[in-house]
Amino acid sequence: MEPRDLNRMFDALAPTPEQEQAGLDRLLRTERKVRPMKKLKKLTVIGIAAALMVISCAAAVVTGLDQRLIDYFGGGKQVEELLLPGAMSVDITAEDNGATLHATQVLRDRYSIAVLADFTVPEGTVLDVERFAGFSLDDEGILFLNSDGVPVNDNIADSYVFTCGWRLLEDGKPEDNHLSMLFYLTIPEGLRENLDVTALRVSTMNMAFINNGKVEWPYTGNWPMVVPLPQSYQGYTQQFDQRVGELDGSAIRLKEVYLSPITLKVTLEREEEIHASLSPEEREQQWTRWAFALREEQSDGVSRAVLTTRDGCKIPLEFRDGSADGVNTNQYNYVLRLTQATDVEELQGGILTLRVGDGSVDIPLDNLVPAE
Repeated sequence: MEPRDLNRMFDALAPTPEQEQAGLDRLLRTERKVRPMKKLKKLTVIGIAAALMVISCAAAVVTGLDQRLIDYFGGGKQVEELLLPGAMSVDITAEDNGATLHATQVLRDRYSIAVLADFTVPEGTVLDVERFAGFSLDDEGILFLNSDGVPVNDNIADSYVFTCGWRLLEDGKPEDNHLSMLFYLTIPEGLRENLDVTALRVSTMNMAFINNGKVEWPYTGNWPMVVPLPQSYQGYTQQFDQRVGELDGSAIRLKEVYLSPITLKVTLEREEEIHASLSPEEREQQWTRWAFALREEQSDGVSRAVLTTRDGCKIPLEFRDGSADGVNTNQYNYVLRLTQATDVEELQGGILTLRVGDGSVDIPLDNLVPAE
């Protein structure tokens, strides 16, 4: 089975009732894609290249972060200092149907990208934040671009899996014609090292609301943006080969941990494959447990991944995404967000606790080195 097929199967796994409710709550807020790159129309490539020329003059090294971005990652002066190396100021506007999408700052590391933006519609239209679900993607979806404006999606990772969506941010005015938003993109396999990735095309169209469990489209339009990406960021990694638990009779081993001030990526590996001799139902159940190994809380409400600094402070984590590795399909990458941005130096000498299956293992983070 090809890696793309595996990841498509993970996406199709039936959720639990609790997961169904969570999915309804964030319907269309998360767009997940596993897709091969198609050949773009020549006009599209020319348009992207032209956009890159324009925004090259509109991007600059950020000298101060927007307070909304600081608050989203935990708040405080230290958070701003931690995020600055991977941040960039931009001034990019897309307009359609009387509405304006304006991006002002972008933040990144190897596995995640966040774009701060404001969405404004004409006066007299109320955007109900309580019912906001998100936007959809156009046919071209998410495009990573090199310095020539050419899409490079086929080269960014082995199986090109990502999760993305818009999140609302507090702006003090919940019932007006304006939304403060953060576009958050997660790539479980990460961007390849030394790959020429200069910009990200964010296709944004057709606002969705949820009303009594049904999707409505109160504001339609198309607001694509080509956003330049910072070319430097902080990231540290540590290699392992340690047993951390067992699932369905197979030992699970920890292979790698990546940490930035905002991201934790954990790579786990099964010692035994999920056997083809199992019934389809049994295989699906085992794949589900494997894909969700670090995603769900235990029955007592304790998270399956707990990050602790060397001083004993626990850092809250939010599961973002996961995917099978494109080369070794017995490996799975899990990406979590540090909801309180943290200096990796404070995590050097700390502990990562993993609860895989019924076990619990404390992993010393005593050899974190800068990721190349």
